[in-house]
Amino acid sequence: MTPLTELLVQRDTVSASELLAQLQEGLAHSAAQSGAGAATHQLLLDYFKLNAKVGASSFAQGFQRYPHTAQALLELCQAQGLTELCVLMQSVMEAKPSPSGAFKASLQAQANDANPAHAKGVAAFIQGFSSVAFADPGNEADIELSLAWSAVEDCLLDQVAIHADVIAFDWGPTVRAQRQREQTVRNGLADRTALQMLQALLEDAAPQVVAQPSDYDMDHAGAPRVPVSIAVHHIGPHQALPAAQAADLARQPAAAQLLAVYRALNGAALFCTDAQDLWSAGFVFLPAQQWDTASAEVVDWLSSVDFQDDPDALPDWVRSAIPFGKIPGDASYWIVPVEGPCAGTVMLSNDDVSVEEPRYPSFDHFVATLCLQPEQV
Repeated sequence: MTPLTELLVQRDTVSASELLAQLQEGLAHSAAQSGAGAATHQLLLDYFKLNAKVGASSFAQGFQRYPHTAQALLELCQAQGLTELCVLMQSVMEAKPSPSGAFKASLQAQANDANPAHAKGVAAFIQGFSSVAFADPGNEADIELSLAWSAVEDCLLDQVAIHADVIAFDWGPTVRAQRQREQTVRNGLADRTALQMLQALLEDAAPQVVAQPSDYDMDHAGAPRVPVSIAVHHIGPHQALPAAQAADLARQPAAAQLLAVYRALNGAALFCTDAQDLWSAGFVFLPAQQWDTASAEVVDWLSSVDFQDDPDALPDWVRSAIPFGKIPGDASYWIVPVEGPCAGTVMLSNDDVSVEEPRYPSFDHFVATLCLQPEQV
């Protein structure tokens, strides 16, 4: 399997735009290196230029600057029978934008279906948005194209798949760095357990973190333009794991790794900048005594936000998931599902549950990442 065929295997789980971003990082600069796939390789290189222009200005300007690329993309869509999209693209290419009105109609439908208590606010928002978005056909067509552009990207990836064995591509720096980070975690777990890693943090007599000041703080608050070392504190635990909860966890195979840590370390505040204020921490492992309250907050947030249109669609496994930690100030909790398709993994509640995509394959992997590469968490 070539790197490109390996990349394309992810099409069912990764968006077309993300795959194309990885393609852009690893694609050879010369199409000639791709042999029979040279034409598709060149189309990719041209597409990246057009897409950058679109992102910086508009589809109209992108199509005007790169008309041959726009025509090639249009032909790919025509071959897939995407008639409405092709009509829209053609109108913009000819500088006669003719939006279908689908987006405008969708907005109006949402206004009509709005909760009566919010109807006036929704109507006011849509009216204000419409005064700009639909001020002229060009604006409206640009919005419709942006919403439909993933279909164009899919057509392009279909073409790439035909020549995936020969197109000159290798993993770019982003993926190589991510794989190196993952290997570092695997190596760490081969030498020590997750509990041993956490205990090493707690036993450090003078822990420090290296922080990179933000661009805003450098430009507006006089922060240094080089990384700085900051003294921190690791604190905990102060309570034993209740026997009833230990027994309950022991009955859950997916919680085995979490139980192994919590038997010895029932809660901790890591990377505190103030030893007297545990909520100054960079990360908090919640004592098991707080899990029920945290679980209620997770369910309430998801029911009110992510699944507000259909609270009954909230997966049942969320209600039994263990909310073991959080970053103070963040509404999300880090959870370990103990049932369902994601059992035993680690997820960030407000980001990962709705798409059912775990962020870490196991609790041990999460702990090792927190200890070895805390900036990733």
